[in-house]
Amino acid sequence: MRPNVIQIPLSEYQRLKDELNLLKDTELLKKINKLIELLYEDKYGLFMRDFTDDLTEYSINNNWKNERTCWDNI
Repeated sequence: MRPNVIQIPLSEYQRLKDELNLLKDTELLKKINKLIELLYEDKYGLFMRDFTDDLTEYSINNNWKNERTCWDNI
């Protein structure tokens, strides 16, 4: 066996390649980030984006919801 060589099953190698391709897919990552923002806005009633100065104690206290939503299990 050659030095510095790792042997793994072909199925594991293919799975790792698929994961790497997903992580390199910038369009998919942009969509996931957008989904997270939308879910956050829906759950807490806050608008995050890049501007967070409006996150005062008042807005958090008034928009915090203790009721469960369909997004809680994600």
